[in-house]
Amino acid sequence: MDVVRGRVRAALIGEQPMFLQPLAHWLSSERGIETSFIGGRDSCPVAQCVAWAPDVAVVDQQSGNGSLASMVAALRAALPGTTVLLLAENATPETREAAAASGCDGLVAKDGSAESLAVALLAARHDATSAPAALTTIHATAPGRSLRLTVREREVLYLLAGGTSTAAIGQRLHIARNTARAHVQRVIEKLGAHSKLEAVAVARRTGIINS
Repeated sequence: MDVVRGRVRAALIGEQPMFLQPLAHWLSSERGIETSFIGGRDSCPVAQCVAWAPDVAVVDQQSGNGSLASMVAALRAALPGTTVLLLAENATPETREAAAASGCDGLVAKDGSAESLAVALLAARHDATSAPAALTTIHATAPGRSLRLTVREREVLYLLAGGTSTAAIGQRLHIARNTARAHVQRVIEKLGAHSKLEAVAVARRTGIINS
C-alpha cells in the first residue's frame, strides 16, 4: 500500500541523529511529509519544535533523559494544536500505558514498518480535530527493500553504517545482545546481503541510507 501524499508538517524528536535524520529525510523525500529531526543531547528540543511548529510531533521513548512526561507537557503547553505521538519499542499494554501517562495522543511502534510511521503521521493529522479517545498503533506494509525494514531494523542499520558492533548496538538500544544479533540478521536477510558490510553497502547503493 502506498501512502497518499498530504500536506503534513512533522517533527521527529530524539537523541539519535544517525537514525532519526535519515528517517526524516525519507519521510520528506519519499512520502511528501515535510519532516525535521529535532534533538541531540545538547540541544533544547522543545524550543526547536516550537520554532518548527509541526502538525505532528513524534517523540522517541528514549528521549528526555527520564523526563518524557515533562517534555510532552512542555510541547503541549507551547503547541496546543500539535498531535503528539510516542515512538515506542513495541505496541504492548505497557507502552500504551506509558504513552497515555506521558500525555501522548497515540503511539507508533518501532517493530512496525517505516511505512507505518508515514501512515500514522497522515492519520494523526487527519484525526487531530477529532481528538481520538483511545491510543492506536497503525501498521502498514509496502513493497521494496526500504519498506520491508521495521523502524527498529532501520535504527539498527544506521548504527551498523556508523561502525557500531552488535554488542554495542545492544547497549545503545538497551536490548539484549541476542536480540540485537537477531535484528542485525534480519536486516542482512531483508536486504539480500550476506554480511553486515554488504548490508550497509546495499543500503547506501539503493538510497535507504545516505553515504
